Amino acid sequence: MDDRKKRISELEHRKKEQIVQLDALLIRLGEGVFGRMADPHASVIEELTIYRGYHADIANSQASIQDAEEQIRRSKELDQNIDSTEREESDTAKELAIAYSRLGKLLLEPQPSPKGEGSPLEDNSGKYADFCASYRDQNEALLTKVLSLEERLNELEKKEGGNVFTWIGKGAQSLVLRSFLTKAQENLEQLRRNAGESYSRDYKLPEGGNDLSEGNAGIESLCAEIDGKRAHSNALSSDIAVLKEERRKINNSFSAEGGPVKHINTIKNHIANVQNDLKALYRRMGAECASIDLKDGAERRQALDSLLQPQDGEILESASRIDKTIHDCEDEIKKLEASLSIDDEKAKIDKFRKMIQEKRDKIARAEQDIAEYEEGIKDSEAFIKKLQDLL
Repeated sequence: MDDRKKRISELEHRKKEQIVQLDALLIRLGEGVFGRMADPHASVIEELTIYRGYHADIANSQASIQDAEEQIRRSKELDQNIDSTEREESDTAKELAIAYSRLGKLLLEPQPSPKGEGSPLEDNSGKYADFCASYRDQNEALLTKVLSLEERLNELEKKEGGNVFTWIGKGAQSLVLRSFLTKAQENLEQLRRNAGESYSRDYKLPEGGNDLSEGNAGIESLCAEIDGKRAHSNALSSDIAVLKEERRKINNSFSAEGGPVKHINTIKNHIANVQNDLKALYRRMGAECASIDLKDGAERRQALDSLLQPQDGEILESASRIDKTIHDCEDEIKKLEASLSIDDEKAKIDKFRKMIQEKRDKIARAEQDIAEYEEGIKDSEAFIKKLQDLL
């Protein structure tokens, strides 16, 4: 490699390093100068308004990020609250279903009373008869069916002996009976739940809440328990609706930006761009204060000089020295590049001269060939003339 090219590469590298150092100094100087500006300077230094606008933009964007992060945190919290509340609601629904079934069984099936005095329904037949009438027949039919299937299944299981075919037939019958029994039990349980739920919704606690006879105490205490669970379930449903509505509003607020994470990244990219613009503004102001890039206006120059402080002297001196070094590198690079360009042009000239000489040599050889061809023509014409004279 030509030593001049190597030197240019070294100078370019040094120039880049010096530019980085100079930019850092000018940015630092410009930032300090802007920090000392007050409202009166805005009339002379219009960049003050731009500077304040950049800072306001960054502050607002950072506040938007905090709001978005808070919304994300709240959304996650809502998800957790909704999940836990839905689980509690599901558990309460299961407890209600069990309570409905228990109440329905008390209402539809006579329960043994203490001291052999009959059942609560028998003691309170007038109170419950009208309500139970619509369920009684179906309950008795299902209960009879369940008892019958259980009895048949027990009898089948007690059978012993027989060959393999008997054993297979017994297994098939058992499977069918169990299927029918399960279905009948489910229907009976559903009937009890329906009866219990229907009665509990129409039930009202007697005034005073203490007029509970021995016969209906179990039913009414169970109704009170169901009322409490139902109220709790309704409250949970209401809470879930409120939580989901809040989550929906949060999600909708980000829908236009494509999601909270993308929204935050967009804001962060915007802040980075504004910060780059702000650094460029600091750099321009620092360069003007250091008299590297000057602008017209004595009043502006005077205002900037008044903003400089003694501690800025070291920065100004270093900036001036580095700026001179950069210019020296640029001047030397230009000289070396000019020297290389001159050599390149000389090489082109030599190349062109060589090409011209080659063309001239070809022309000379061509002219010589032409002369020989012309001489050959003359000899042929003379010989033809001699031959014609013999004719």
